[in-house]
Amino acid sequence: MTLFLNILSLLNPLRWIEKGFQWLKRPKIEVYFDPEQTYHTRIVVDANNVQGFFCHLMVKNEGKSTIKKCRARVIDLSVHDENGVYSRHPDFSHPFTLKWGHENDYLPKDIEIDIPRRLDLCYGLQSTPGHMFFFTEQKPDGNLTIYPCGTYRVTVRVDAENAKHVDRSFLIKFSGEWDQINVSDHV
Repeated sequence: MTLFLNILSLLNPLRWIEKGFQWLKRPKIEVYFDPEQTYHTRIVVDANNVQGFFCHLMVKNEGKSTIKKCRARVIDLSVHDENGVYSRHPDFSHPFTLKWGHENDYLPKDIEIDIPRRLDLCYGLQSTPGHMFFFTEQKPDGNLTIYPCGTYRVTVRVDAENAKHVDRSFLIKFSGEWDQINVSDHV
């Protein structure tokens, strides 16, 4: 009898129509770099009022319904060596959560349709040239959060309760000057 009911439920056209509408209305995560919105210089009160240079990624909902409980994590961090090869940084031990721009916490956020949100990636401070910092929730969590000048490939995963995750890789070139951090897409 149970097998018969299972087969009957598969043949239910209303269920297939409902699933089709859910698929059409699904949220869709887009992660991108926009030079016009990525860089931001401001006074950092928590660092004794010194200038800070912030680098952001952008996250946008290209779907038809709100993305619920969206979060972003760095899932890989590689360094460019003198032979031109990227290899996983030895002090990157596991993924870490990034912070949404202009938020005080690291909690997941909802993202409405067509309203981009900034995602804090890294920053430099005028008082500490030669150091680039990554935003991370817990310090120390086994990951290095302060990096010297160099070229890094960072893979960010953005996921949500009701959307398919997206992985994107970006290059970060840090010259050593606090306000000379360059982010670009990695193809």
